[in-house]
Amino acid sequence: QMFKMLAKAYADAHPVISDRSELRCGGNFVKRGGIINGAEWYSFTGGMADFNYLHTNCFEVTVEVGCEKFPLEEELFTIWHENRDALLSYMEMVHRGIKGIVSDKFGNPIKNARISVRGIQHDVTTGN
Repeated sequence: QMFKMLAKAYADAHPVISDRSELRCGGNFVKRGGIINGAEWYSFTGGMADFNYLHTNCFEVTVEVGCEKFPLEEELFTIWHENRDALLSYMEMVHRGIKGIVSDKFGNPIKNARISVRGIQHDVTTGN
């Protein structure tokens, strides 16, 4: 749910992605609200996102700024302006969620405490 919320915040603030009139990047993003699970779009080996999510407390999102992997230099200014407000919206959203310090009754941090949220099947643990 968190990944979808973050991706939707970006997509909804992007003027091209939020335009519901066209097929983009070889996939029908309109049916998906402007977002897609990356593995359904393309895959590659050696990426850290799945490992980080499954084995650490790191949530990682890949943001594609356009359909072309290597845009021409003269397109970069336009691409930046298309993505600027979406990036700012995304940056505001990343501060959502549960935050704090897990401590004992004396206020000492508890190392490796497991935090579970009902309805989300992905526990996280505290650091040192």
